[in-house]
Amino acid sequence: MKVRKLCECALLIAMAILFQLIEASIPLPYVIPGFKLGLANCVAMIALYRYDNRTMTFVNLMRVVLAALMRGTLFQISFWLSFAGAICASLAMWFTKRFTPCTIYGTGMAGSSAHVIAQVAVIMLLYEQWRMIAVLPLLLVTGIPTGIAIAWIAALVLKRLPMKEG
Repeated sequence: MKVRKLCECALLIAMAILFQLIEASIPLPYVIPGFKLGLANCVAMIALYRYDNRTMTFVNLMRVVLAALMRGTLFQISFWLSFAGAICASLAMWFTKRFTPCTIYGTGMAGSSAHVIAQVAVIMLLYEQWRMIAVLPLLLVTGIPTGIAIAWIAALVLKRLPMKEG
């Protein structure tokens, strides 16, 4: 890995951690249980479109682990929710970018939807709360606009970044 890319990855990880910590401290009305904006996923999308899937996955996993260490929640339920969501969102965004004609907005919606599905699945498995499936449609409906908004922010940032070298 070149030094420039390594430094940019470190900055992306730091920004993603910051966004995750900020988002965790924002009190959202609990009309929909489990709803989050997904600000850190904006950084993951920047990593995907600026570099590649490996870089995006690395940024996502480092964000999840380091943010959990900073909050003291490593291996607690919030960690597993975030971990599963990050893995599934990374896979969905990579698949959408690579194998479909979708734009960055379609990629954002796919990542958001996969994140929601993974988190509901983890809750259902760990707590054996099979009724959580009832919340899934509502979370998907709210996740699609947030996925589009996050993709829009990522597209704005990508336009303003200098061209990458090599």
